Amino acid sequence: MNKTRPKQDQSIEDDTAIQFLKQGGYKPLIIWLAATAILIWLMIILGGATRLTHSGLSIIEWKPITGVIPPLTESDWQKAFEAYQNYPEFKLVNYDMSLKDFKFIYLMEYAHRLMGRLIGLVFFIPLVIFWMRQKLKPSLKRRSIMILILGVLQGFMGWYMVKSGLVKDPAVSHYRLTLHLALAFWLFGFVLWSLLEIITPGQKHTKSKLIWVTFVFQFITMIYGGLVAGLKAGHIYNTFPLMEGRWIPFEWAFYKPLWVNFFENAALVQWCHRILALVSLGLVWGCYCRAMPIKKPIIRLWALTVTIQAILGIFTLLYQVPVGLGTLHQGWAVVVFGMGILCCFQETFSKNKLN
Repeated sequence: MNKTRPKQDQSIEDDTAIQFLKQGGYKPLIIWLAATAILIWLMIILGGATRLTHSGLSIIEWKPITGVIPPLTESDWQKAFEAYQNYPEFKLVNYDMSLKDFKFIYLMEYAHRLMGRLIGLVFFIPLVIFWMRQKLKPSLKRRSIMILILGVLQGFMGWYMVKSGLVKDPAVSHYRLTLHLALAFWLFGFVLWSLLEIITPGQKHTKSKLIWVTFVFQFITMIYGGLVAGLKAGHIYNTFPLMEGRWIPFEWAFYKPLWVNFFENAALVQWCHRILALVSLGLVWGCYCRAMPIKKPIIRLWALTVTIQAILGIFTLLYQVPVGLGTLHQGWAVVVFGMGILCCFQETFSKNKLN
């Protein structure tokens, strides 16, 4: 008797969640997940602007609770500025910075961190309410826990990244920056996939290898975009399609062993990002051509967003990564990633196959 009760309780919870959805209860869930996804997107855009304005190292402490209150008086601002002056970025780069300039970079980083806290509240509080009222299906419960874990990791990685720039070199580790960005994308992806499952549940499971291969290539391209950003590789070889008259940069094998160049050689990392972007562009248009007979407009939109991203990337490179273009390029990458998620979802839960 006691052994079967947990299963019965679970069945009751499942029935309650299903009944809730049938009665139109999916609308609050849609609003909850859509709001979370939009905030994560804005967070990634703000993160790009924070990086490009060199604001990320302005707050030299991590205070998850008390850090929500910024400096309020001139005395508070002066103390924050004096604390910043003890670290490498001020000593080696911003030694002539005024208090007014410091306030700008501080508020950029503060807004970025505050946005992270807001996302946590917007996701966590409704989650507790829905969970206690038994409005969540088991699959959404499991994914929500994964999203919470990713969110905590994302916050920790953000500070771990900042910490790498507070020691000797006033630049964060490009590995940590890339992981920080990748976690943000995956966080967005999990939330979006959960949202799609609520909007279009219970369809037939199918597979399309080409769609998924293309999506993987795009994600790797974005990973290399993080490495490019961390190494500031966008400030060199500002020509396209050739790299100062060469198809491959002459210093491509500068480091030993050879494989290190693919992750630490700024010139080769930029080259890899270019090649991956072009391969991804070709693959997504290949998906579109293959989908034309069965008319899938979502893949056409995916191809369009990827093409726009490629154009943005070229202009960002040619103009040596201005703040506006660089931020737009990073923000549009989320749109590309989201369209890839939509296409993968459609092909995973669609009756029509591409393969």
